[in-house]
Amino acid sequence: MEKKMAGFCIFFLILFLAQEYGVEGKECLNLSDKFKGPCLGSKNCDHHCRDIEHLLSGVCRDDFRCWCNRKC
Repeated sequence: MEKKMAGFCIFFLILFLAQEYGVEGKECLNLSDKFKGPCLGSKNCDHHCRDIEHLLSGVCRDDFRCWCNRKC
């Protein structure tokens, strides 16, 4: 009986871990089309990409431009 219970617990543990480490869609980084001016704070860029362009996220890079993440 204990072996069945241990096997049952291991099965659900593996099932749970498989959900945590599932495959996610590929993301692409693209230059923002609508962001104006130099990108000095990633928080502003992230807000712009999410709320204005309806993309996943945004980040300022070392070229002072806003780059947005989107699903490929």
